Amino acid sequence: MTRWAIGVDVGGTKIAAGLVELEAGRLIDRAEFPTPRGKDARAIITTIAEAARQMEAASVRAGIRPTGLGIGLPELVRLDGTPASQWIADWRGVDLPRALARFAPVRVESDVRLAALAELLYGHGRELASFIFVSVGTGLSCAVCRDGFIERGAHGFAIHFASSDLVSFAAGTGQRTTFNLEAFASGLGMSEAYTVRTGRTATARMMVEGEAGPEGEALLDEATTALASSIGQMINLIDPHGVVIGGGLGAAPRYFDMLRAKVPAYIWAEECRKLPLMPSHLEASAGVIGAAALHGGHPFARP
Repeated sequence: MTRWAIGVDVGGTKIAAGLVELEAGRLIDRAEFPTPRGKDARAIITTIAEAARQMEAASVRAGIRPTGLGIGLPELVRLDGTPASQWIADWRGVDLPRALARFAPVRVESDVRLAALAELLYGHGRELASFIFVSVGTGLSCAVCRDGFIERGAHGFAIHFASSDLVSFAAGTGQRTTFNLEAFASGLGMSEAYTVRTGRTATARMMVEGEAGPEGEALLDEATTALASSIGQMINLIDPHGVVIGGGLGAAPRYFDMLRAKVPAYIWAEECRKLPLMPSHLEASAGVIGAAALHGGHPFARP
């Protein structure tokens, strides 16, 4: 029996929605809206509702009936589906399923886990027994998939590898150095670092496309090197069968090629240095398709 669902992927710069046929992960229709950053959760809910209404209208035109609405948030999301952080908005006291009851049932998850879910069901996960999904966009996040399940952690927070500071000390002087990978190598971090260095503005996309001058080229090289070193350490820790790179920035061919060329240098075990590192099979649609796939089953590992 064919089933359909609506998926909404809330990102740092845009909110994407899609009407998805669940058996094959096929997008039937899609819409995008700017993310209302700097406003309260109600503004984001209003945009989600408008996006879902457009997909609902598309389903009427197609003569099909969606089974529900899935939402991916760029936040920590607890095992019960409630947001636990306030990166994009303050969700405290907000009941998303209730606010969007018109589209019930409504299910909520962290966006990176939903992109990984789409990859697991419809992409490279069909051939890989285990993989790390790394999302490179406005921010940085990851999900680990193993034996057909996505790890959620004890609280649902197993998505971060770059948000906390790393501290090191020089052996000779004891000088302390603090580094935050997300604040430097994410799309937002690269843009902010460029402004600090040059006093000008440029997006990470401009740097990838060679439109930010020599300073942009240097920063792109540094950012991909820093991220590659962290991905290498994740591989050392988890020993997966492969790594999948997604997100709006990670999907850019030049960025991905630079990253793939650098990761092996940071993998300790020589026989692991040839493991596949691949761009997301579903590219920019992974988050939307994964959000809809919340209504097709829950291949998440139990905490």
